[in-house]
Amino acid sequence: MHDNIGRWYKSGKALLDEIAGSGPQGGEAYVWFMGQHGFVVSLGGLVFYIDVILNDIPDEAGKSLRVYPPPFAPGERQRVDYVLCTHNHLDHLNLDTLLPLAKANPQTRFVVPAPLEGLLCDAGVAKDRVLAARVGESMDLSADAGGPVSLVPVPAVHAKHVPENGEGERDENGDRDCLGFVLKGNGVSAYHSGDTWVAPPLLGALKALAPVDIAMLPINGTDWERTAANCIGNMNPLDAAKLAQAAPFDLVLPAHYDMIAHNSENPARFAEAMYTLNPGKRFHICAPGERFVYRKGN
Repeated sequence: MHDNIGRWYKSGKALLDEIAGSGPQGGEAYVWFMGQHGFVVSLGGLVFYIDVILNDIPDEAGKSLRVYPPPFAPGERQRVDYVLCTHNHLDHLNLDTLLPLAKANPQTRFVVPAPLEGLLCDAGVAKDRVLAARVGESMDLSADAGGPVSLVPVPAVHAKHVPENGEGERDENGDRDCLGFVLKGNGVSAYHSGDTWVAPPLLGALKALAPVDIAMLPINGTDWERTAANCIGNMNPLDAAKLAQAAPFDLVLPAHYDMIAHNSENPARFAEAMYTLNPGKRFHICAPGERFVYRKGN
């Protein structure tokens, strides 16, 4: 049983139909908040799911860790061209979402950090549907309308502590297993940070990609209780507001604060930090299932 079952602004067929509807025009992007750090982004004639989780997440006793249910089942027929997963945690990459989604939607392709390519292929996703993402290797993605879309992987640092060099974790091949993604198309760029601390290499990468119109940032932070429960932290509301101050963002969408029990944050703290540090910077706190229409310069 889930609490707050009415928390979705739009869900089910209504949400699926809205995502599948006509896409944004030039200089626009549509963004839907899907809970936790999940977003749907429509731009350049393509629809992207980023860290969208559509399955339940039970604890060891079988009780759901979700404080509200998924908006629809992962096996529904969906308009999704690419599913992007930033790293291998169950609230960002979950085979109980990806496998039914892949089966029901054969047109969909999957982008994951290079060390995780084998995870999806071994689980049954065809190799030609899985793209391995690496920092420094931009991907050109095809679109039926709206012109080309590029995807640029950027570093993320998702560890208990930021290393002295500010670098993220790497596998034996030197590839990072935690990434963020910058999408560029329709004259709009959108950055999903994945789970990360703020570190100089990340800020440098974002400045090199300027301008970045939309930034989707975690704000759940960390504390001793989460550390004791082996929950790796993220930037907190003040960190996110400071990154917004330093980075070339036009609009910030806070996330990772609402869906999983005992790992939440009050987004009003982010709003307060933004008003204090960045009174001229745009931000929006989304309701789950709400479509936010971004227009360049508006």
